[in-house]
Amino acid sequence: MKEESHRRSFIRRVGASLAALSMWPGPSSAAQAAPDESWLQGLTGKHKQLFDVAAAKDGRPLGRVMNFLDAYREAYGLKDSDINAIFGIHGAGLPTALNDALWAKYELGKRIGEPDPGTGEPATRNPWARGGPSSVAVLQSRGVRFIVCMRSVRRFSGELAGKNGDAETIRVEILANLLPGVAPVPAMIVAVNRAHEAGLSYAYLG
Repeated sequence: MKEESHRRSFIRRVGASLAALSMWPGPSSAAQAAPDESWLQGLTGKHKQLFDVAAAKDGRPLGRVMNFLDAYREAYGLKDSDINAIFGIHGAGLPTALNDALWAKYELGKRIGEPDPGTGEPATRNPWARGGPSSVAVLQSRGVRFIVCMRSVRRFSGELAGKNGDAETIRVEILANLLPGVAPVPAMIVAVNRAHEAGLSYAYLG
């Protein structure tokens, strides 16, 4: 009787252990779920900087990054390739990363109070996407990398959807209409941490 009791107790312990193991995803699943961090790869510049951008502010954050590159060139004689700059977009800065199609469809100029520089009317296109010396496209050509916070995308999707819209459909639409070369990251606060661990200094541009 005592031996039978021990046998049943052993079987119960083994069963519980197997059940617990079946619920653990294991290292292979965790590795497959890891976010794409190619935006952190190949940063070989002498100076490395992450810019934390939470507002569009008439494109002024873009201008400050241009000044960052220009000052290193003029005062230190460094080339753009000697500098690594990452422009991290989240919060109210999100329209900076969106293409003209979304600006027109969701009237983003009216929404954020951004006038078209040519007409003075609410912008129906992204005024910072290309063209000027501090545009996204020009800064990318100088080596600046752009990342955007997925949590901000999700929150903005809900705002655009309102009470009756489909926030998930809009979220997918936003991701499909990011400006070329803009990389999504899980959360800006995590990107800041990852950048710090990779040796980048930090600047908050508001």
